[in-house]
Amino acid sequence: MAESSTRVGLLVVGDLFSPEMLRVEERVEQLARDGFDVRVVCGLAEAFPKCAADAWQPELVIVCQHWPNEYTSADVRKLLTAFPLARLVCCYGPWCASDGRTRDIWPLSVRVPAEFAVRRIDIELEVMAGTRPPLPLTASRDEIFLFDPDLAIEAPTS
Repeated sequence: MAESSTRVGLLVVGDLFSPEMLRVEERVEQLARDGFDVRVVCGLAEAFPKCAADAWQPELVIVCQHWPNEYTSADVRKLLTAFPLARLVCCYGPWCASDGRTRDIWPLSVRVPAEFAVRRIDIELEVMAGTRPPLPLTASRDEIFLFDPDLAIEAPTS
């Protein structure tokens, strides 16, 4: 029992097992094999009471977003309030690609296309290990680019 309290907590919210999230699923499975305490829930409504009942706080939260408005601004505020010290990555599918321009539900600093999420998850693990400075939630587009310039280089040009 004491061992689980020293393991890094990873909360995954949403449909991790969809085709769009295949690379994210593979990385989460690897982290579980590496000893992370991984918990997967279908939605935020399930996450809050489950984590509270277990008195468990994740260090990393990965949200799988498949369509625009899948999560509300109130959901995101509640998530940020419930897990204020956790690093957050919102992996979004192709239907959400324009959300950064047309919606402001998620801070831009946490959004990443699902196909590039593995790199971002690894960067967040570096932040958690103290080997890289964190990107603030309020980061500008310029700061986001400087935090992970490879994402802009790898992004499809068409």
